[in-house]
Amino acid sequence: MSQIKYPVDSANFRKIREGGFLYVDKTEYIHKMIEKGTYYFLARPRRFGKSLFLDTLAEYFQGNRDLFKGLAIDKLYPEDWDKYTVLRFNLSAQTYNNEETLHLHLTERIKDYEKEFDLPASNSTVEDRFHNLIRSLSIVSKKRVVILIDEYDAPLSSSIDKPKLQKKYREQLHGFYSVLKSAEEHIQFCMLTGVTRYGKVSVFSGLNNLNDITFDNRYAGICGITSEELHIYYDMGVENLAQKFNSNKEEVYEKLKFYYDGYHFSNSLLDIYNPYSINHVFEKGEFKDFWCKSGMPTILSKSLLENDFDVEKLKGRKVPEAALTDLSMYTADPVPLFYQTGYLTIKAYENRRQRYTLGYPNREVESAILSNILKVYTNSNDDRHALIYDMEDALEDGEVKEFLKILSSFLSSIPNQLHKYVDKYENYYHTIFYCLITLIGLDVEAEYSTSEGFIDMLIKTADYVYIIELKVNGSAEDAMRQIEKKHYEAPFASDSRKLVKIGIGFSPEIHNIESYLIEQA
Repeated sequence: MSQIKYPVDSANFRKIREGGFLYVDKTEYIHKMIEKGTYYFLARPRRFGKSLFLDTLAEYFQGNRDLFKGLAIDKLYPEDWDKYTVLRFNLSAQTYNNEETLHLHLTERIKDYEKEFDLPASNSTVEDRFHNLIRSLSIVSKKRVVILIDEYDAPLSSSIDKPKLQKKYREQLHGFYSVLKSAEEHIQFCMLTGVTRYGKVSVFSGLNNLNDITFDNRYAGICGITSEELHIYYDMGVENLAQKFNSNKEEVYEKLKFYYDGYHFSNSLLDIYNPYSINHVFEKGEFKDFWCKSGMPTILSKSLLENDFDVEKLKGRKVPEAALTDLSMYTADPVPLFYQTGYLTIKAYENRRQRYTLGYPNREVESAILSNILKVYTNSNDDRHALIYDMEDALEDGEVKEFLKILSSFLSSIPNQLHKYVDKYENYYHTIFYCLITLIGLDVEAEYSTSEGFIDMLIKTADYVYIIELKVNGSAEDAMRQIEKKHYEAPFASDSRKLVKIGIGFSPEIHNIESYLIEQA
C-alpha cells in the first residue's frame, strides 16, 4: 500500500530507528522522568509498548545518541550524554510451572552478567549476588547503575490460579526486589513494568521510594498512541486506507476509533489507541481483531464462570481506584483482572466520590471477550460467523421461530459435562444468550429496568423491539405471565417499531429450550 514500514513485531528501538520503521516519539517522557526521580513503576496491558519504552531507555542511558537524532530528547539534552551500565531483566522470557523456575531464571541472568563483566561467581543467595553485581559494577565504572525490569509480574500472573505456587514466587520476588532499596546508593535510575498492580502483596514492601505512574495524568500517554499522535504519524497511512476502500480519511479515522481507540489510563481520560492493532491495520491494510487474537487469557472467562458473575455487569461497573489494584481478591471479583489486562478500561471518573466507571475500550475488545466467554461456557471452537449472521437475519426480519430454532440448535451442541453449570449458576443461559446477541451487533440490554421490574433481555432492531423473559426450571407460560403482570411493554407504547414479547422455558433435563410463546402487540 505504501513504503511506510510499521513496527508490527519489534520492541527493539535500535532496529526500528536504523531500519527506517515508523516511530512514535515518546522520548519526552524519558526527560520528564529523569528530571523528577529515580525509581518508577508502570503497569499497562500486554503489547502496549512497555518493552519498547524500556529498550529506548536502555539506549539512552548507554549513550547511543545517534539513534535519537531529531527526537524530542535530543533537543532537550543538547549537551553530551553520560554513559551508564544498564542491567536488564525480562521476567516474561520464561515459563513458570514449579517452585524452582523463577529462582533458576534469576540465577542464570545474574550469572550471565557476572560472566559478561568478568566478575567472580558466587554460591550465595540470589539477593546477595544481585546486590554484589550492582555494587561491583558501580565501583568499577565509577558511575551508578541503571536497572530495567520488564514484566516484573509474569511469575505472579502465570500462577494466579495456583495460590501455593504464587505465594512461593512472591517470597522470591520480594527478596530480589528488596535489593533495589538496599543498593540505592549505587543506582542511577530504575524502572519496572508489568501488566498487573498487586495491591496487597509484599513484593515491593520496603521500596517506599518507588514512584507508581500507572494512574498519573502526566504519563497517561507514555504507551499506546494518542489521537494527536495518530494524526501526526499515521495520516499518510490513513490516506492510503481511504484510497484502498474507496472512502475518505474522516471515515477511516472514525473506523479506527470505533475498533481500536477508547483506552484511558488516568482520570484525565486521555484517549489511547492500541498500538499493536494500529500498526497491524496499516501494515496489512485491513481491519481485524489483531490484539485480542494475539492471545487472550482463558482465565478471564473462567473467573466469570466460576464466580457466577453477570457478564453484562462488566460494562458500566463503578469502582474505587483501590479495587483496580488488588488481584488477591480476583476469586471474588474478576473485574480487577479484566481491567489490568486491558479488557476493561476507564470510561468516566467522579471526582467527588473518586470513583471510576469501567467499560469495554472498543469493539475489538468487546467482541473478543464475548467470543472467549462463549468458548469457555460452551466448550466450542466452531466458527460462529454463519450462526451469528443467521440469527441477525432472523431477528431483523421478525422471524422469531427461526431465531429460536437456531438458538436451540446451538444449545444442543454444548457438551454434557458443562450442563452442571445450569443448576449451579442461575445466569448460565442468560450469559450465553447475551453474548450471542451482542456479537450479532444488535442493540441489546440485559436486566433492563422498568418501573415494575427487570426485563431479562431487551433487543432492538430497525423494525422490532423484542422483550424476552427466560425461565430456567420454568415454563414459557410462566415467563409470559411475568411479562404481562409487570407490564414490561409499557415503556415502548409510543415506539413506532413492532413490539414482540417472547417467553422461553429452559429444561434442566434436556438442557435446552423446552417451550416458548410469542406474542406480537
